[in-house]
Amino acid sequence: MVPHGEMTVTEQEPLNKQYKLTIIVSNYNQEKHLAETLDSIYAQRVNYPFRVIITDDHSTKDGSIDWIKDYAKAHSNIETIFAEENGGYLTNILRAKERTKTDYFCLLDVEDYWTDADFLQRAYDYLEGHPECVIYESNVEVVAEGKTKGRPFLSTKHRSGTYTKEMFLRNEPIPITQTTGMFFRNCIFRNGIPEVMENAIGTRSERSFEGDRGRFIMHLKEGPAYYDDRMVGVYRLTEGGIWNRLSKSQKRVINARMYIDYCQYYGSHEDFFVNRAYKSLQEYILEKQRGLKELNLSAEFIDETERLMAADVYRFCKQYEDKIIKEKGIIHKLKQAYRGFRA
Repeated sequence: MVPHGEMTVTEQEPLNKQYKLTIIVSNYNQEKHLAETLDSIYAQRVNYPFRVIITDDHSTKDGSIDWIKDYAKAHSNIETIFAEENGGYLTNILRAKERTKTDYFCLLDVEDYWTDADFLQRAYDYLEGHPECVIYESNVEVVAEGKTKGRPFLSTKHRSGTYTKEMFLRNEPIPITQTTGMFFRNCIFRNGIPEVMENAIGTRSERSFEGDRGRFIMHLKEGPAYYDDRMVGVYRLTEGGIWNRLSKSQKRVINARMYIDYCQYYGSHEDFFVNRAYKSLQEYILEKQRGLKELNLSAEFIDETERLMAADVYRFCKQYEDKIIKEKGIIHKLKQAYRGFRA
């Protein structure tokens, strides 16, 4: 079970009402963005009923909680969850996913918002008409906080079309958009939270299950994704974002660790996952070595969690060394280059 701690759940309509879609909005001290995010939900033109779960991770630095309560009074399809202690992003969204039993779901981070009023209807219609697909995704615009113009999250080289697990496992280019542009068939969480996700809470694996990339990879195991290259919303870059505040080397080691966890989730395809973890580990080592050299620092200055995460990846690669396609001897070179792997 997800460790809830003390929390208050407010339902305004019965859970057995025939909603088709659940929209999960996770908040933590982001009162200033709530109106734009939630208003973009209710600006959507849909012909089916949906519900919204706003899950607040114990906001104490602004007026988020009172603002959410007031907004919910005007919308009977909003359910609110207020945690009595901060549990972190993964715990906060899993609280909502546990309560998501509709046919479809999507997430809209509280800093982001939709700009295409037909996105939810188009996504629903496509998945209703293509029962083999489990993901519908579109491109979004990346806009820095305080700016009005941005750039596409995905390169325009990606074409609209269907993408499969087999393509992913062959290392073919697959468009994986940001959370704002994703819409899922509820083929995983309808049956509860997967054990591998529950076990990740409070561990170095937690980051693997927080983001859009991991969410996409999990669902791709269950069926194909369809990518529509239209722009549907805004992904706002904020200083406090869980991903944006990380350094390049931290992002690389998290990606490397993610492939270990998804090897466990898939329960197969070790050749693919070990090679992806190995490549990400190489990139991390090179990035970290450059950073330490520029700052004239030794390996002792590496963050402890980051160091241990890299050690996890090293041991995983060492375990499957015979499956690594290129430069098998790199494992030994990595150990020499980064003594932290002895942890």
